[in-house]
Amino acid sequence: MKTMTKSDPDTANLFSEHGTGTTILLSDDIFTMVQNQRLIVDGFEKGCLQSTSYDFRIGKKAVVGGQGCEVDLESKPLVIDPGSYAGVISYEKVKLPNNVFAQIGSKRKFSYDGLILLTGSVIDPGYEGYLLFGLYNASTKKVVLPKGTKICNVIFTRLPRDVSPVSPDPYLLMGNCPPDFLTRMANVEVLPWNKISEEVRRIQELAQAILDLKVQYNDVLEPIKDLTKNVNKVNSDVALLTEQIRAVGTQVSKLDQFSEKNAQLVNEIAVNVKTLSTKVGDQDKELRDVSTKLGSYGLLVKIAWAIGLVMAGILIKQYLDKPAVSPKEAPKVSAPASAPVPSKP
Repeated sequence: MKTMTKSDPDTANLFSEHGTGTTILLSDDIFTMVQNQRLIVDGFEKGCLQSTSYDFRIGKKAVVGGQGCEVDLESKPLVIDPGSYAGVISYEKVKLPNNVFAQIGSKRKFSYDGLILLTGSVIDPGYEGYLLFGLYNASTKKVVLPKGTKICNVIFTRLPRDVSPVSPDPYLLMGNCPPDFLTRMANVEVLPWNKISEEVRRIQELAQAILDLKVQYNDVLEPIKDLTKNVNKVNSDVALLTEQIRAVGTQVSKLDQFSEKNAQLVNEIAVNVKTLSTKVGDQDKELRDVSTKLGSYGLLVKIAWAIGLVMAGILIKQYLDKPAVSPKEAPKVSAPASAPVPSKP
């Protein structure tokens, strides 16, 4: 069963302005509510009041990491070694109405000293008790914090309605560190500064190695870029060569067709040459027969000429052997008819 939130009827009358929205409390509102035992019910200091906030301070108790026991800051200040943790109880005790919450912000001076505030950022409406803050010394020097040192800045904000309050911590309600917090602080591993310096040095070396690796990467990257350009050029050349090969392939195909036609023509020429050879052989045979015939006719002509010459010699001899006669008495002798010369076939 859901419980109803108990309202604080006097709270609404403590605001300088009455509105229905969320409103940051001004210094007058904070002071008025403190005077009426709200917001800060113990340890209030008017010098810590700002125009829209209040500076909380380190209280009477603290605990150092790795020790697990409370330190009384009324007798000695809190000393935080480099790389160490500490927890402190606030000087002020808080009692928030059910319609007011608070926001925590760190002091700028802590950042200058190398201190890091470890705490939540919001105090819920209805909270009552002291505040517990964690501190870490990230500097290379010890930090000394006496009681009353300003540790954070708190802004109070009014809500348009009441909300369910949070249950108070019984130990913080009395200004003491909760036992579970003391146990955790006792088991905190404190890292000495020399180890921190060594870790920082290792980180610096690692960062330098990364930078060197980046330089080497850039040195390798440039040749890769050049190689990529060369590869692109080679791809272009290969594409051009492929086109040329295709053109050559087309020409080779045409040449193959031309070779086939030439082969056909050569075959036809071979057939014609064979036929011509046959005809030439026949003509040669006929010429030989003609030559044989011509040889026979030539022999007959030679024999006829020889016979004619013999007969001419006989007639000349007979003519020379006869006695000389006077021209008047000389009988008319007709020359013998020469033998007919056979005609060439």
